[in-house]
Amino acid sequence: MVLGKNINTKYALISVYDKSNLKYLCENLQKHRYKFISTGSTCKKIRSLGYNCEEISKITKSKEILDGRVKTLHPKIYGSILYIRNNKKHEEEFIKLNTPKINLVIVNLYPFEKFINKQNPKEAIEMIDIGGPSLLRASSKNFTYVTTICNKDDYSRLIKNLNSNNGNTNIEFRKEMASKTFLKISKYDSLISSWLGLKKNKINKFKLRYGENPNQNSFILENGSVSIFDNQLSGKNISYNNILDIDSGVKCIAEFVEPTCLIVKHNNPCGVASSSKIERAFKKALECDNKSAFGGIVLVNKLLSKKLAESVSKNFFEAVVAPAYNKDALKILSKKKNLILIKLPKMSIDKEEKRQTIFGTLYQNRDTIKINRKFCKLVAHKKVSNKLLDDIIFASKVVKHLKSNAIVLAANKQTLGLGIGQTNRVDSINIALKRYKINFHNKKFVCVSDGFFPFTDSLKVLKRNNCNVVAQPPGSIKDKDNIEYAKKNNISFFFLKNRLFKH
Repeated sequence: MVLGKNINTKYALISVYDKSNLKYLCENLQKHRYKFISTGSTCKKIRSLGYNCEEISKITKSKEILDGRVKTLHPKIYGSILYIRNNKKHEEEFIKLNTPKINLVIVNLYPFEKFINKQNPKEAIEMIDIGGPSLLRASSKNFTYVTTICNKDDYSRLIKNLNSNNGNTNIEFRKEMASKTFLKISKYDSLISSWLGLKKNKINKFKLRYGENPNQNSFILENGSVSIFDNQLSGKNISYNNILDIDSGVKCIAEFVEPTCLIVKHNNPCGVASSSKIERAFKKALECDNKSAFGGIVLVNKLLSKKLAESVSKNFFEAVVAPAYNKDALKILSKKKNLILIKLPKMSIDKEEKRQTIFGTLYQNRDTIKINRKFCKLVAHKKVSNKLLDDIIFASKVVKHLKSNAIVLAANKQTLGLGIGQTNRVDSINIALKRYKINFHNKKFVCVSDGFFPFTDSLKVLKRNNCNVVAQPPGSIKDKDNIEYAKKNNISFFFLKNRLFKH
């Protein structure tokens, strides 16, 4: 084989536990004239696929020892990965090593997480990867010259980058992969630490870019259940505000079974819609308030298709969250380097929620009551159609996740106007009506409030704007006045079973 004497030959060091997609990888790397070096089992697999591969032990002149515990820890390997290419002294030392020039390191780690619950702890100990993280750290440190791939899901992105850069990768891609790799290693080490009992309750701490504002430091303590970082497919690093928005969006969209799209901005929905097809649901959600949707987060509860990806990519969003992505959809959306893509399957939501105050931590049971037709009771005027009743249920599911004095105007399972976070309910109604008039003037709608109307003034405003179906929770001393007003003015007036107020 050609060693350090010919430093223009490109080598890929491949050492993977998960050997799926190796044929795709080798086939495409060979097109760009990469040669392969690898560890024992991976080397055998590559050869079985019909490709030449040099075993690392032949290069280092050192056999694997201790049942494979020591394979790659050798100066020839790390010297090749870590030397600075435009440093004359480094280059001279590298040539003396007489070893291949490694441009690409592809490693996936032992699946330690799959063994931590097994009864025999020795099995988990043997799944603590040593050489893998070391190779990944070395190549990521030298990202200026070396490309690191730690996840097989990035094979296609690697090949695409090589195709676009005449067989090399660009610095932006190498830096992104290095960042992703260090995060992966950090989580891997934290999981091992937790398993060994050095951390209580398996809580992992991860530093974020900054808090709500750039001058605020922030971090997240993961509770060991679902990691948002493990579910990120591509895009920039997730921020403090991203996590808050995604959290609120996931809780809201969990209310819906039929295809539904939710667009979140600043912790509140700015557009929600359900339809028979998820593509139509996105279009309707965006129509609700496309100005506020700019820079927001899109959540859908069904497979994200190619057609939907094409629509989403025409707009500027911070993140997209879906339970699954069509292959072509992922390819389209991944072109936007900063767009955060989260693959988040249906997850259980804690039944308890807490908030920190200067006086201590407040706890309460999460409101998990099912919102259906039994949740609504007609108390004034006449019965409505099933379609309008479905709109009341739809709007109730949305209003439950809006901030105080919330108002939802809706029709055909689409929000037409939202009033959020106001200190009085009339202002919320006026804000919702203003948004409605911009995009949906003259379209009939229902109105749902998260709390009771203390006076008839809210109903009067709604009546003046041709709203004849209203729902609110009871509890005001003026409930009877509102019922009487509704009867006299032909408003179908409903009481909701529970208050849906969110402070």
